[in-house]
This record gives sequence, C-alpha cells and structure tokens, in this order.
Amino acid sequence: MELLSPAGNLEKLKTAVLFGADAVYCGAGSYSLRSEEASFTLEQLKAGVEFAHQHDCRVYLAMNIIPFDEDLDEMASYLGQAVEAGIDAVIASDPGMISLARRRHPGLKIHLSTQANTTNSESAQFWQNQGVNRIVLARELSLAQIGRIKKTNPDLELEVFIHGAMCVAYSGRCLLSKVLNDRSANRGSCTQPCRWEYRIREISRDEELTINEDGRGTFILNSRDLCMIEHIPQLAEAGVDSLKIEGRMKTAYYVAAVTRIYRAALDSYARAIEEGKPYEYDHLWREELEKVSHRPYTTGFYFPDSKDETEYISDAAYVRGYDFVGKVDECSPDGLKLKVKVRNRFNLGDTLEILDPGSAHISKFKVGAISDCETGDALEAAHNSYLVHIMEAGSKSVSVGQDSIIRRKLL
Repeated sequence: MELLSPAGNLEKLKTAVLFGADAVYCGAGSYSLRSEEASFTLEQLKAGVEFAHQHDCRVYLAMNIIPFDEDLDEMASYLGQAVEAGIDAVIASDPGMISLARRRHPGLKIHLSTQANTTNSESAQFWQNQGVNRIVLARELSLAQIGRIKKTNPDLELEVFIHGAMCVAYSGRCLLSKVLNDRSANRGSCTQPCRWEYRIREISRDEELTINEDGRGTFILNSRDLCMIEHIPQLAEAGVDSLKIEGRMKTAYYVAAVTRIYRAALDSYARAIEEGKPYEYDHLWREELEKVSHRPYTTGFYFPDSKDETEYISDAAYVRGYDFVGKVDECSPDGLKLKVKVRNRFNLGDTLEILDPGSAHISKFKVGAISDCETGDALEAAHNSYLVHIMEAGSKSVSVGQDSIIRRKLL
C-alpha cells in the first residue's frame, strides 16, 4: 500500500519525502480545500516536484474546491503549468473540472476527492467510466463496505484516510463556516465552527440548557482524531491501495513523526508478507503517535460494531505532550555541534529528542551550550526564528542528518 503524506508547504513536502512517504499531496494556490497558507505557488510546486521525484516520491495536486464559472479559466491555466512541472495526478471533486482535465491533459491521472462522497460500488464504477483512476472514498465507510467496492471494481485504485483530524460534515461538505463567518469550507476557507462551544435553548423558554453538565458548554459537533496504526493488515485485506495522512495545516514535526511511524508499520507488514511470517504490531508506534499534537484518537467509521466513539464532546483542545523546537540545518563533521533553525523556545540544560530521517532510533540530547550563529554570543535560551549552534552537555558527539526534527517534552 502507498503511504500518502500531507505537504502544506515546500518544507513539509521535503519533510514527508525524507521521512518515508511514497507520495505527497499539496494544494494548488486557492483551488484546494485548505487556505492559501497551505498551498503552493507554481514556483514552489516545480521545486517540490523536482525534489520528490529525485527521491522516487509522487506528487498529487489538490484542486478540489467546488468552483464557479469565473474560477475555471485560472484553474485550467494553473493545471496546465502544473502538468508541465511534472505532477503525477490531480485531485478533483467537480465533474466540470474532471472533464476539463481529461480534455486538455488526456495522459494525466485523476483522483476523485473525498468531497465527491463516493459510498458505493455503482458510484465507483460511474467515476471510473469518466476516466477517474483513483477514488478517495467517503470517510463514512466501514472496512467491510470498502472491501465490497474493491471486489466490484478491482482495477480501480482506492484511497482512504488513516490518520488525523476528521470533519463532522458528510465527507467534508459543510455550510457552517459560510453561514457563521462567510468563509466557505467548500472553497478552502473553513474556520472550523464545529470545534466551537455550543449551548441550546428551547424556543419558548428564556434559559439556556447545557446538553452535558459542564459550565463551559458542550462541544456537540467536535470529532476525535483518526488513528489506524493498529489496523494495517485489515486495511490491506479490504483492498485499500493508498493510506492517506491528514494534516496540511499541521507542523513539519507532525508530518515527520506520523509519516515515520506509518512507514515503519507498512515496512514491517511488507516484510511479514514477503517472509511468510505473522505480522507483529509494535506498541511503541502508538506511543509515538501520542507524542504529536492531537485530539483523543478513534478508528472512526471503519469498525461500526466496535462502539469506538468518534465524538469528543468534553473539550476542543489538543492533547499535546511535546513541542517542535527546531530543525537541524547542519551537523559538524566531528558531531560535536548542531546548527539549528529554532521554531519554539528551548533552554540551556533542556533535554531534547531528535528524529533523524535516516535512522529508526530517536536520539536524546542534553543542551550544554547555545550560541548565536551570526555573533557567536553565548545564549541562555533559543527562541523562534533564531539560528543557533548547540552542543551536548559533556561535549559528547552526536551524529544526525540534515533536516532532522528536534522536539522537547513539555512539563
């Protein structure tokens, strides 16, 4: 199965590639269902495609807004230049956009977005007849239902989400943000009002009623985050071709940590199949996924009889045990000094953990010295946007690769 990771910008694309993604998906300017902050200019897209292809990784371009007539000319122009840049597929939900892509770029693979709400075999067959190569299935499906769709359409690639935030709306089609904030989720500008705190009031009464006994209100529309790390074999047995991680708006640390774990699980499963041995799930994988910022986990709709709750009605906050504090820009030849681009504060004496894309091992590093890269001044703490050199306490040697991710455990 393919491991498909989110690429909210060029840095995250490179991070996903280095930490083991088989493919990445990124947004086309203002034409994907994430804000422009998590989308690519054409120049960035060209650089990203070049980097990904150098590492045998595919790039899928999301152009899955629900467009109006006035959008189509610019979308067609962007797509044409993206095809010239070498994208491997376009992700679309609108029949008009799919028709346009087929007509102008007959060799381009088309992936149908989850926004199209594909929930049955007949719909899957319909879209395949329209030239669609892959369907990103609706999130509402169970593994058994996915298996039936694959059995009926064996030549059609199926992609499903396996990790990350979930939307309360039917396959993401939601009008709450548009009604409350005049920012449409179907145009890439969702403000996530489903995460807000709500109370209810019966129309003939003045007093407000809380649905649960919680003075802060209730979060009746708030979903848990998806996590399927324990169910790789079941996904394979259902006939899934691509496992998709949600999170183009998340940090590079999130992309690295989650991609790294699912890569390990997929590789372990592949080895077990190749060697004819039982697949062994490693409980440390789940522990690592608990270390990224997330809401409590669920298996969503995949196992309808499991009674695994998808709602998270007590809060809207993230579970957050670690801070992403920096990326390694360079490691000195002797391993005594790391050049670090700082993202969040860390202090002299802190113990940091380093995720190296070239190693399965997580290194621990106690900060013995911090100095400014430009001035050479010694520092007591490093702050966001600083470029610093750090040395381990006791002048120990540490060998880690460029673009390694550094995190710090929160107290």
